[in-house]
Amino acid sequence: MPDFWEFPTVSMGLGPMNAIMQARFNRYLGDRGFSDTSDQRVWAFLGDGEMDEPESRGLIHIAATEGLDNLTFVVNCNLQRLDGPVRGNGKIIQELEAFFRGAGWNVIKVIWGREWDALLHADRDGALVNLMNVTPDGDYQTYKANDGGYVRDHFFGRDPRTKALVEPMSDADIWNLKRGGHDYRKVYAAYAAALEHHGQPTVILAKTIKGYGVGPSFAGRNATHQMKKLSLSDLKQFRDEQRIPITDAQLEANPYLPPYYHPGPEDPAIEYMRERRRQLGGPVPSRRSRAKALVLPGARSTTSCARARASRRSPRRWRSSGCCASW
Repeated sequence: MPDFWEFPTVSMGLGPMNAIMQARFNRYLGDRGFSDTSDQRVWAFLGDGEMDEPESRGLIHIAATEGLDNLTFVVNCNLQRLDGPVRGNGKIIQELEAFFRGAGWNVIKVIWGREWDALLHADRDGALVNLMNVTPDGDYQTYKANDGGYVRDHFFGRDPRTKALVEPMSDADIWNLKRGGHDYRKVYAAYAAALEHHGQPTVILAKTIKGYGVGPSFAGRNATHQMKKLSLSDLKQFRDEQRIPITDAQLEANPYLPPYYHPGPEDPAIEYMRERRRQLGGPVPSRRSRAKALVLPGARSTTSCARARASRRSPRRWRSSGCCASW
């Protein structure tokens, strides 16, 4: 695929380095007057497990010391790696915040969805915030592998004050308390704040659930990486949550080959995506292989350099003068 253009990310840690150096090169092009890159911005979408790679963190000081405010990292903190939890007995978001802030980056954390706002407002003595802070990532994974009743008992129930906060809420309401990375308003606000920040690169740490929306067999479970097929019940639940107009009969006809759904070319979402893609230059990123020919130095300079090269091969003595050698 010689014409395909991409920056690979995840696992090997090459994406963060590519993004930093691309942002640096864009700044160089603008500062030298080669191209107007003032409105260009580099975004790198990374994983919290990926940030374990030394390459992922090895160049972040360059972005900070050179003030690359045209660069934004978005780290998807789903608290999982390929083979299990990320820092199961710690808090990966706090760790990454300390690391990036210490290196000179602007840090934005998107941890809780707006469904939590009323509870946090009612948390007059900080009991809920304290509970959030002392709960390790491994426990948060366990909560999302269960249900609302489990969260009520094992999270809120650990403090009588937080237990009272959710007393009026049903188990379904508790289960619907989203994490920040799944709240499009909170994510939009974080992106807008990143664009408005100047003088530093920005990292957005967004807390999410691996397998979100795919059903209880997948969401928050350590086996999610290895699970390849959805059961019939999982398919039906996914369809209901995403409001996809596919009938039970269509799913039951062949659970191993569920039908695809397309809302049609006139659908507002499809029109929006196509318009954005048109503005980005086409449906697939492409590599431009044609380039303008370089302007070679003038004939006089070429001749003098040729004489200099010849002099180096001659047994006669020569002396250096500027970039070339002369007799």
